[in-house]
Amino acid sequence: MSKNWNKIWRWIHLGLGIMLVIYHSRIAYVEYGWMDSAWSSEVDVFVSTTFVFLVMWTGLAKWPIYPWYKKRQNRKKREKKEALAE
Repeated sequence: MSKNWNKIWRWIHLGLGIMLVIYHSRIAYVEYGWMDSAWSSEVDVFVSTTFVFLVMWTGLAKWPIYPWYKKRQNRKKREKKEALAE
């Protein structure tokens, strides 16, 4: 399995997204009374300013790569077929 930027961004995004789910699930557990305390204010500030920003931008960064790559690959295949046909 070859590595490209689309796959790298996908795994970074999934990893950060899973951490964000864990963060919100602990808050939900406190609301339901299953845990005694949620995160500290420092963690809340980090998540609201930095972490959400990283999750958002890694999500945006991973999507446009594949259509452009696929379009370029298809163009190369068409050009190769045309060259062989001539």
